[in-house]
Amino acid sequence: MRNKIRRIKYFIYFIILSWSIIPTFATENSQNSPQITGQLTQNKYNQSSNIEDLFSKNLNLGNCIIYTKVPRGLVVSICSTVFFDEGQDILLESSKTILSTIAQILKTMNKSCSIESNTAYNSYEKSKYKSNWELSTVRAGKIVDYLIKVEKVNPQKIHAIGFGEFMPFKSNVDYKNSMDKRIDFVILNYEKENPLN
Repeated sequence: MRNKIRRIKYFIYFIILSWSIIPTFATENSQNSPQITGQLTQNKYNQSSNIEDLFSKNLNLGNCIIYTKVPRGLVVSICSTVFFDEGQDILLESSKTILSTIAQILKTMNKSCSIESNTAYNSYEKSKYKSNWELSTVRAGKIVDYLIKVEKVNPQKIHAIGFGEFMPFKSNVDYKNSMDKRIDFVILNYEKENPLN
């Protein structure tokens, strides 16, 4: 019985307290709170167009490189044959100078980079792996591992993702057959400056 009375008292206190707090809170918020807006900006010297210039001046890969601006930043797509033999996961010796150049560019920017490996639908058939996803994940990991261990890129600014055949190179950019097999270096560089509604 005492417990019941105690619970009823607490309930009554709660009701009285809530009546005195809630209206005040609602009134304060409606009168004083500004409209919530936000900006996603980066340093002026690191806009996507400037980053693209930095890559294009230092990497001369002809038709093996394509730049695409997307909402999350700049995608630098390079044919996977620059880095790996067909179906293999061992970095080509010739790719190491390219990775060294990419590492130097990444070190000059205060940006994160996602290394995303993509394959064609049958790339894994010449490999020791059972799926394209597995092959692409290992390849992305090997590039990140090299950039961190050999080129000393900050490990907090770089990560690896394997997409297998699930992100074909088409839609809003010129389609190139060989570019399904590619490594995307995605420089995360959000430039939206309008209010977020």
